[in-house]
Amino acid sequence: MITKIKSKFQSEDNKRLLSNFLSLSVLQGANYILPLITLPYLVRVLGVEYFGLLAFAGVTVAYFGLITDYGFDLTATREISIHRDNKEKVIEIFSSVMTIKFILMFLSFFLLAILVFNFEKFSQDALIYFLSFGAVIGQFLFPVWFFQGMERMKYITYINIGSRLLFTIAIFIFVQKKSDFYMVPVLSNLGTIIGGIYALYFIRTNFDIKFTFQKTTTLKYYLNEAHHIFISKLAISLYTVSTTFILGIFTNNTIVGYFAAADKIITAAKSFMGVVNQTIYPHISKIVKKNPNEGLGTVQKSVSIR
Repeated sequence: MITKIKSKFQSEDNKRLLSNFLSLSVLQGANYILPLITLPYLVRVLGVEYFGLLAFAGVTVAYFGLITDYGFDLTATREISIHRDNKEKVIEIFSSVMTIKFILMFLSFFLLAILVFNFEKFSQDALIYFLSFGAVIGQFLFPVWFFQGMERMKYITYINIGSRLLFTIAIFIFVQKKSDFYMVPVLSNLGTIIGGIYALYFIRTNFDIKFTFQKTTTLKYYLNEAHHIFISKLAISLYTVSTTFILGIFTNNTIVGYFAAADKIITAAKSFMGVVNQTIYPHISKIVKKNPNEGLGTVQKSVSIR
């Protein structure tokens, strides 16, 4: 089996696939392992109730993350992968997607404000929900889809892990008592936001991709391309994100806290299942565009390895 796998990675493209797979594995591991490191500490210092409040705020904001993302993690990745040798087209894709995501982010914040100021369940802890929205800002700023499409995942691995590790350490330093609970979303999301800002700078300086305003017709095209993915991801959220959210609506923060702590461990265990798919998706998208039959063969080979 080992010989079979090694033989798959002799060409330059396959070496890149292996590099992306390893980078994604490390990144995915960091995204789930670092929160697990802080999990017992936060439960002990903040108590289960405050931990549950933070978890409920996180899953509430996750819905707005879905709106902001709008399925571009798949469609934009595919488009970048197909056109990555055409700089002008890449600029068009990058600028269009960032513009749409920016608009959707502000729409999401507006919807969150309506939710918080009109329902007591949310208004009593309004600050936490607005601070938790930093996750959506960080998600907007960090164009993972661009690096996936360019098949240069090692760059976002360095940026993401560096920023997350720094602010994970900061949680142990600045969160010392229950009243510090508001610092958790601040520190957690600040790492992603700073990482995202640096990622945009990296794209500008290393890929020479400049943001340019696009025509409305162009924006409508990319919005329409992603809408079916957006709908399917909303449907998937009904049995992922919605579990914790519904529990929080009908119970209390303490129960949510117990459930969220256990769910984080389960989610971390399942996280690596999607790494292979994320790795080969942009590669296959580029092949299918050129030769559908060859793309199908690549899919079959990847399945045989898995």
